Amino acid sequence: MAIVIDAWNLIRNRMSDIADDERDYLEPARTLIRYLDEYQRTHRDPILLVFDSKNEYLAIEYRNRPSLKVIPVKDADEYIKAYLDKTPSRQRRNVRVVSSDNSVYYYAKDSYATAIRAEEFWDKLYKSLKPAESKK
Repeated sequence: MAIVIDAWNLIRNRMSDIADDERDYLEPARTLIRYLDEYQRTHRDPILLVFDSKNEYLAIEYRNRPSLKVIPVKDADEYIKAYLDKTPSRQRRNVRVVSSDNSVYYYAKDSYATAIRAEEFWDKLYKSLKPAESKK
């Protein structure tokens, strides 16, 4: 089941431990990518990490793989909605969309995809990254 993530929305969520202090705008992106690389060691679902970026360019060095793709676009919300629109309706229930942005979240629900709030995804992500701590 593909996971499509509204990247800046996830980074800037209140549950996030990623510092986004604007000194180096790419450092939070790199941190999230590291987290998701680690997550992919125990999960097989492909991830599309969609970043809003000026001029459809994100100056980050990352080699996309089938399991994790970094996608810089001018408008992540519109990209995610278009992705859902392009997915055949019978396959949309196999897509998980991670965003706490109401317009994206409810668009995913209305499209019969699985909508996940950023807080919920952070909980799953942290448990996979720190399994010993989550068992306490």
